[in-house]
Amino acid sequence: MPDGCPYDGDGAPVLSTTRQNQARLNELARQIGLRLSPDTDAISESMTVAIEQAIGELDDSDMRAALHASVANNVEVIIDLLSHTKAATDLPPLPEAIRYAVELARDGVQSAPLRRAYHVGSDHLLARIFDQVQEIDCEPHEKLQLYHHLAGWMFQYVDEITRTVMAAHEEEVRSSHNRAARSINTSVNRVLGNEPVDPAEFEAVTGYRLGQVHLGCRVWVDDFGTIPDQAHLLTTVVEQLAALLEVPQPPLMMMTDRATAEVWFGRQQRLEPVDPVVVAPIASTRPGARIAFGSPTHGVEGFRVTRAQAERAATVARVATAGHSRVVSYSDDGIPVIARLAEDVPTTRRWVHEVLGELAADTEEAARQRDTVRVFLETAENSTETASRLLLHRNSVKYRLTKAERSLGRPLGLKRLDTLLALETAHVLGGVVLARAEPESQAG
Repeated sequence: MPDGCPYDGDGAPVLSTTRQNQARLNELARQIGLRLSPDTDAISESMTVAIEQAIGELDDSDMRAALHASVANNVEVIIDLLSHTKAATDLPPLPEAIRYAVELARDGVQSAPLRRAYHVGSDHLLARIFDQVQEIDCEPHEKLQLYHHLAGWMFQYVDEITRTVMAAHEEEVRSSHNRAARSINTSVNRVLGNEPVDPAEFEAVTGYRLGQVHLGCRVWVDDFGTIPDQAHLLTTVVEQLAALLEVPQPPLMMMTDRATAEVWFGRQQRLEPVDPVVVAPIASTRPGARIAFGSPTHGVEGFRVTRAQAERAATVARVATAGHSRVVSYSDDGIPVIARLAEDVPTTRRWVHEVLGELAADTEEAARQRDTVRVFLETAENSTETASRLLLHRNSVKYRLTKAERSLGRPLGLKRLDTLLALETAHVLGGVVLARAEPESQAG
């Protein structure tokens, strides 16, 4: 046994962390670096092949030169750091490694394969290092210590370099996304601004065709709390809508602020108007989510028209307090008019009160009467159909209608159009245009 080397009870050498021992390990590691130095090119080439074989996403002939340059950059730095007994975290600039990460991001390759490449490369180099450790002139117990030392050193290097290249990759992904978003916004705004646009160029930039049937949509989140960016949530909602509408191509989505997106769904065949009842479950699963649709229209002009309609329908969904109005379609009866009324809520509220009188109270009893009168007028004053739609007995319908007539202070058929519109407005917008019931202590 060599003098000065500690051993445990079983006769195995104990890994010492004394300053003298660390200096000895550093010197041996330096010798390993010097022994590897002449083989830098061969190591880089074999490591490149190992990465290509292990990671299919990186086995791209067009990108092989960039991959090899990145590998060579790393191998040269590792051997240089070892040869000069520098810390694994003492990294110099690695321009080729950074450039490769950026090119992968521009090519749409995710960061995971890049991270795996560094682990594959590390394992490959550790195998070469192990061979050198076996051949170096030192005590047997020092070989084990040296290998553990170099394995830990390589782990530190990989940890440091991957954080560096991952940051470059993520930054390029963000930059590429922002550049693409700006290009899409510019192309869309040109169409919306009635500027001449080449349909082929528009499709090349946006991935969306102008010569088809369009369904405009606005999606937003009312209360997004402390979350600064709702793009991911909105993207998920849009993907669910696309699946529900069964559109064959990805929709065109444009973020207008951090919590709002304008969307166009397109298809060559006819698109049916959206039924808000069918879409409502999608909105209900996302707190604060609201959705407004235009009507299906065709061509470049239709692209503009359906977007404007969705914008007006969004006024209704934004103002309404009724739960069923979280999803609104411009194609629904009365919505184009109610959208105009929703632009001036105080004036609309006063008008609703003038038309409905006591029926404009925000109470459950008044709500039942309003629903009964609304359906009664919609069915051309047919009591039997009203009872069927409301799942009530005809006598219950007649009782409610009698009470509602007293609350209105006039026959139901008088001012029929105003009454029906005011009832529909109250049904769609909810409490925002109704009067809250006064407490009994104030009612006198």
